Formats: sequence, C-alpha cells, structure tokens
Amino acid sequence: MYFDRFDICEAYYLFAMHYHYGGDTYDGIFYRLGRMGFKPSPFLGCSDHPLWGLGSENAAIIYNNLVVNHRDSLGIEPELIPVEEAVL
Repeated sequence: MYFDRFDICEAYYLFAMHYHYGGDTYDGIFYRLGRMGFKPSPFLGCSDHPLWGLGSENAAIIYNNLVVNHRDSLGIEPELIPVEEAVL
C-alpha cells in the first residue's frame, strides 16, 4: 500500500456508500470529500461486486483496511473482498 490521494478518496467514498445509514456518515466522509473537490467516477459502486469501479489495487486494499478498522463501530462482521477479485 502506498500514499495516493485519489486512491484514498475513492476508498473512503465507497466505504461511506456501503456503510452509512441515512444522511452523512458518523464522521462526515461525504462532507469532507466534497470540500476536497473529489468527484467520483459515475461507475464507482454501481455493481453487485463491492469493489467494482475502484481505480487501483491500492484503493481496494485501503477500502478493506477501512472495513476492518471500523468493524466494531459498524456493529457487523464485515466480509472482506480479496483484492484479486476486485474488478479494477
């Protein structure tokens, strides 16, 4: 995993799409991404495959780390998607 601002924004956007329950997420992910000027691909998250549309393997790894690190606050046992299965 390496630092790439776009990969980080994509991963956080997809995480917020999958795990927010009305309104904004508990820590304002959509708000912060909007203030940064992030505009996601129209294809991001538009599939049955959870990682479809992410632009790189790095973004998929960041997404999986977000799910693992927030599983206690989400109140779920997350299903991680192998990065190799991500449609990039």
